[in-house]
Amino acid sequence: MRYTPKISIIGAGSVGTRFAYATIIRGLARHVVLVDLNKKRAEGEAMDLSHGAPFYNPVKIEAGDYPAIEDSDLIVITAGRNQNPGETRLDLIRDNTKIFQAIIPQCMQYAPATRFLVVTNPVDVLSYLTYKLSRKPASEVIGAGTVLDSARFRYLLGVHCGVDARNVHGYIIGENGDSEFPAWSSVMIGGVPIQAYCYKCDKRSEC
Repeated sequence: MRYTPKISIIGAGSVGTRFAYATIIRGLARHVVLVDLNKKRAEGEAMDLSHGAPFYNPVKIEAGDYPAIEDSDLIVITAGRNQNPGETRLDLIRDNTKIFQAIIPQCMQYAPATRFLVVTNPVDVLSYLTYKLSRKPASEVIGAGTVLDSARFRYLLGVHCGVDARNVHGYIIGENGDSEFPAWSSVMIGGVPIQAYCYKCDKRSEC
């Protein structure tokens, strides 16, 4: 029996397992597969997640190798070398390119109709590499981009302004990395431009 939607996650480190947890808690999939070079770790993470079954919607959670990703609707790639102190995200290109050159062909072998979500850094470069290696339409290869940095931006603005981050609307744009920047002109606090909001608040001297 096939459970859909099916999401496979390549890389069962902290990012991959947190993504799996969020996916499960929000009921976004009926079948989640974790794939990692460290198979024991993937198995342990899958077991831990499975033990939460009484608290979320029915979902099959398993660890496996690439054949287990067959018929995945979405493949999330979080595998790759971590950034060391003093490195930029672009310094990861050489090592993580080699890793993706091994990952993408196997994904295409077992799940040729899938869509990709790339999280590994440098995410923009590796999203383009995934697009080239998979030969899929650009609309089926998604990079996480600056989503996380934009969330951090909204959180920090919410703390500064004393409002719920969900009422803060703003974006970090550009290439994910040292060259990205905040789009201040579009930042809104509950529908009010931040310049106008901070002019009236008691923290305007800090803005």
